[in-house]
Amino acid sequence: MASSAAPASTTIKELTLRGIVLGALITLLFTAANVYLGLKLGITFATSIPAAVISMAVLKAFRDATIQENNIVQTIASAAGTLSAIIFVLPGLIMVGWWTGFPYWPIVGRMHQKIFLRGLPR
Repeated sequence: MASSAAPASTTIKELTLRGIVLGALITLLFTAANVYLGLKLGITFATSIPAAVISMAVLKAFRDATIQENNIVQTIASAAGTLSAIIFVLPGLIMVGWWTGFPYWPIVGRMHQKIFLRGLPR
C-alpha cells in the first residue's frame, strides 16, 4: 500500500500571503452579499462550501498550491463571513433596550432627510 504522506524533508505550504489575501477577498465578497441579502430578504447563506469551491478553482491556477492552503482560505472566508450576522444582532439589542446609547431618531431623521432631498439611490 502506497503512502500519500509527504516526505519529511519537504515543507508543506499552509499559511501563505496568497491564502490570506484570497481569504480576505472572498470574505469581502461574501460579507457584502450576506448583508445585502439579509437586509433585503431577511436570509443569509452559509459561506463555507462556496468559499472552499471558489478557493479550489482559484488556487488551481497556481502550481505550488496545496490542499492545506485551500483549507486556510476556506477557514478565513467562512469565519469572517459570519460577520454579516451583525445585521440581526444590533437591531435586536436596540429593541430589547440593552443598547440605549444608540442615536436612533437622529439617524432616522437624517436618513429621511437624505432620501427626500436626494431621492432614493438607483
